[in-house]
Amino acid sequence: NARGGSILNNNITTTLDNGFGVYSYLNGNKIISNNIVNTTGTSSYGIYVFNLTTKHSYGLKENDIFTAASLIKLPVILTLYQQAESEQMNLDGKYVLREQDKRPGAGSLQYQPAGKTFSYRQLAELMGQQSDNTAFMVLRRILTDVKIQATIDSLGMSKTSLTKNETTPADIGLLFRKLYGGSIVSREHRDEILSFLTKTAFEDRIPAGVPGGVKVAHKIGNEIGVFSDAGIVLTEKPFVLVIMSKNALEREAKEALPAITRAVWEFENK
Repeated sequence: NARGGSILNNNITTTLDNGFGVYSYLNGNKIISNNIVNTTGTSSYGIYVFNLTTKHSYGLKENDIFTAASLIKLPVILTLYQQAESEQMNLDGKYVLREQDKRPGAGSLQYQPAGKTFSYRQLAELMGQQSDNTAFMVLRRILTDVKIQATIDSLGMSKTSLTKNETTPADIGLLFRKLYGGSIVSREHRDEILSFLTKTAFEDRIPAGVPGGVKVAHKIGNEIGVFSDAGIVLTEKPFVLVIMSKNALEREAKEALPAITRAVWEFENK
């Protein structure tokens, strides 16, 4: 999409400070490089940006399929709240933690004693704040894969699969666009979900690329070779930003994601 006129032939090229690659804007609006690469040339990044005020979007490999990792927890949270609004779930209902529920990796719930009770709202908060794997597995079992995938499909996330753990930058961006718009859950629930995704335990990616004090509601994804982040930069001119990766080195990604964010921030606020 060209902003304010026809697409120009000249490119505005920005080199990432970290040296991991180059990407370009066409007319300052369209990311057009083929790739952002590390020194081995094996990593691949997908980027999607949507300005929530102007409705303009642009991206890089935004429709390519990537491993979702913990980004797949987003439709689980959304399904919980939609079920609560249809009175099929009670957010304040209590769940008694079982030993067999516990999952390693992210989150503190695995260290809590079996028999302790948590509300479903607390489980959603743990998924947002800590990317808690135990909370994810509990809610996935209770909500069922069928209902979660139905939520994904109803949003129009046509390339996203819960069971395959796959999605695209554009699909995740679509979820945040619709969440922000307030059409898929109530405004009250939207604000609560966004609060769970703010000031998380993982602030070294998109939040590290915006000026201090700027609020970012986001969700990270981690697996081997996968270091992603996606969310809404909640400034006066808010925008959705999704950055996904594959075959990436952690050291590289931890530099590349904030650098990409800084470049998008500068463009969106120029």
